[in-house]
Amino acid sequence: MDNKIWIVAKREYLERVRSRTFLAFTLLIPVFIAGVTMFPLYIAAKSGASTAIRHITILDATGTDLGDRVAKALMTDSTIARIPNDSVTPRVVKTTAAGLPASEQAAENEVKLPNHITGYLVLTDSTLDGKSARYSGRNASTIGDMDKLRSLVRQEVMVSRLEREGVRKDIVNDLATSNFRLTSQRLSESGRGGSGQAGIFAGISVGLLLFMSIVFHGQNVLRGVLEEKSTRVAEVVISSIKPESLLAGKVLGVGGVGLTQQAAWFAISAYLMNFLGPIILKAATKGTVVATTATSGTSAANAALGASFGGMALSIVAVSLLFFVIGFVFYASLYAAAGSMVNSEQEAQQAAMPVMLLLMSTWLMVNPVLINPNSKLALVLTWLPWSSPIMVPLRMGLTTVSPVVIAGSALVAVIGCIASIWLSARIYRVGMLMYGKKPSFAEVAKWIRYA
Repeated sequence: MDNKIWIVAKREYLERVRSRTFLAFTLLIPVFIAGVTMFPLYIAAKSGASTAIRHITILDATGTDLGDRVAKALMTDSTIARIPNDSVTPRVVKTTAAGLPASEQAAENEVKLPNHITGYLVLTDSTLDGKSARYSGRNASTIGDMDKLRSLVRQEVMVSRLEREGVRKDIVNDLATSNFRLTSQRLSESGRGGSGQAGIFAGISVGLLLFMSIVFHGQNVLRGVLEEKSTRVAEVVISSIKPESLLAGKVLGVGGVGLTQQAAWFAISAYLMNFLGPIILKAATKGTVVATTATSGTSAANAALGASFGGMALSIVAVSLLFFVIGFVFYASLYAAAGSMVNSEQEAQQAAMPVMLLLMSTWLMVNPVLINPNSKLALVLTWLPWSSPIMVPLRMGLTTVSPVVIAGSALVAVIGCIASIWLSARIYRVGMLMYGKKPSFAEVAKWIRYA
């Protein structure tokens, strides 16, 4: 390979790695990704059922002890937050269907009073049939409170109906307090492949990192080419090096920066999510009493975070880096060609729009692939050179992908890279020395034919 290519690549690499922007993005992006991942889990842990759910009146029009059962469940459920020395308990008001409207009005008036009950729960024959109950109160929009109340009422209705059917009390109690967990683990021809939850985290994280890195560094190539052209530096450089070598050096140099940053992002994100994640979630549940036998959303989230990068196989990391290099070369060469055709930043963004749309079309298909990673759509995207750099690592995190498919997809992507480099080099060779108005598609086609 031409030694001048390595000189250009070295210059591009060192110039960018030493910049403050590189350092800032290398450190901040993993923090952003970890924050985006952990913040919803933190909020979910923080927004569990609050102590306000115990400050209610239960209007029991069922003629049974269902109201007392729900009140007892609210007091004994240890996943509901507690305030020290808080002695307030749910109040049960027995009523009839005829007297229910008056009881509701009285409870509503109490809710409107300051420092009084939070709301009231209405239990009727429809509740006993397992159909519906009604709640009105100041916390009616609090998802955690409503989910907990719905769950407890459904549980006590089930217990009550089982007892009426003559089921033994010890069996009823066992059913009411039992905790069922379903854990998932991937299996492949090579054996066990980690938890399914870890695979989802790994797949999404890898896809997001690759997408962001290709976009960011591809735009860097475009701006670098445009800057050299607008300052006429390119004319001096091209006098001593072939345009194709200059293009190759730029792509290799900026690609090396991207690869370095990609490795740093993996390492820093793994540290943040595996070690700091559990600490943050523990802080979210501070002051909340959690049952040792209950499966809380926090413990599940904690396990997911701990497994997210730790459960990622080295094969996924290796394939991700391989496809990053392939994808970056494919898109960076197209970005360079777009930058060489124009003379201003505004024109550059317009020229790069087809490249960006090509990349965005891949990202828009991520959600369907997450839902079904073995669908026909996912298989087609695996074999397209502009989508495989993101889709192959993503699918590997979600399901088992044959080594033959991975190798074949990589080969097709490499062929696509060669075609992209050939096309971009012919545009770059002419475009770097052309000034004036933005060329039309017909003119660009002439450059490709005659360059």
